[in-house]
Amino acid sequence: MANYSLNINDAISAGWEYAKKHGILIAVIYFVTIMISNLLQNFNTQNFDPDTYTMLGERIAQGDTDAINRLVELYTNSGSWLAYIAGIILSIIVNVGLYNLALGLTNGKYTEVCFDAFKLPLPVYLKVAIVQIVVAILTCIAALFCIIPAFYVGPRLSQATFYLLDHPEAGIMDAIQASWKMTQGNVLALIGFNIIFFFIFIAGFLCCCVGYYFTLAISLFAATAVYYQLKGNLV
Repeated sequence: MANYSLNINDAISAGWEYAKKHGILIAVIYFVTIMISNLLQNFNTQNFDPDTYTMLGERIAQGDTDAINRLVELYTNSGSWLAYIAGIILSIIVNVGLYNLALGLTNGKYTEVCFDAFKLPLPVYLKVAIVQIVVAILTCIAALFCIIPAFYVGPRLSQATFYLLDHPEAGIMDAIQASWKMTQGNVLALIGFNIIFFFIFIAGFLCCCVGYYFTLAISLFAATAVYYQLKGNLV
């Protein structure tokens, strides 16, 4: 098995170079997506009466089953669940499409930001969503039960989404196993990569908040560069 190590400087430099070319449009996509999500959230709470929900919560705590039925009725009739689901679907579509776009721009499949990257079969979207859920659950289990430290599990599974988009024919477990294999011996470097971007995000947010969206674009391309650096470990 090959032993490719992550070079953080190269990954961040690649992220910056691609962001200089395509980052503004991707930042706009992130901005619009977040704004729409906020609108959905506002719709989700526009009929929210804190006193009513507090009262129902108190009655439920006292064992009042009618209060549970009333709470479900209020929630259903408000249509908030539709807005919530719409927000989730929007986030999945945008994130999967942008990940696929970053892969395509990096490997030469695309030469500019285009929506062809979003034209993926529905099963691919579903598999990526399931992979991300599985990764989140496994990381949480590691954190809660201290079986394996979460800061170890998270990095080891971080490449599953990229792998699945790069190999859309692969299964969910194939992506998880590939990520585990790719990241062997690179956990500390991946942790360092995430720490650096944590501070980059803060710096972007402090730039009148506008810079935050551009740092998302840098992060997207840098993470893609990480994938291509570690991909050789699958050979």
